[in-house]
Amino acid sequence: MPVIQFGAMQPKLRELYAFWDDRRQRSDGKLPSIMRVHAESLTPWLKNLVIMTVRREGEFVYRYYPKTFVEQFGVDMSGRDTTELPEAQRALIEHEYDYVRQKKRPTWRMYTGEFDNEIVTWERLILPFAADGETIDTLMIGVYEAKNAGLFEIA
Repeated sequence: MPVIQFGAMQPKLRELYAFWDDRRQRSDGKLPSIMRVHAESLTPWLKNLVIMTVRREGEFVYRYYPKTFVEQFGVDMSGRDTTELPEAQRALIEHEYDYVRQKKRPTWRMYTGEFDNEIVTWERLILPFAADGETIDTLMIGVYEAKNAGLFEIA
């Protein structure tokens, strides 16, 4: 896998990528297994981390959804799947997750959306995990708000 130049990526997401990449390198370059990740090693990111179980093609279930997101968005998605999301959000998120599942590579993006009548920009880093080193069974997603100082609007 080539060396990634990060540029504008949020520092905590760079650290999360480095954590994942270290696990990948320890797995002889194959995708790391979530079973080899100790929960306490995720402490620096837990407030901004979502962990998804990939059951079948296009089926994604929230295994871990942080309390901070429950408080911010008013819903606990733990144990629920992406089919319970509003249609526009579901289509976008499932496309992203399926892309990572198919490509078997991390992906990062920034997006701006309206949340409670406020325009907010977020950064997301999606990292794939596979118990067998090949078939993705878990996605780890770091999500951080990017301060946009009102610079962005929604088209």
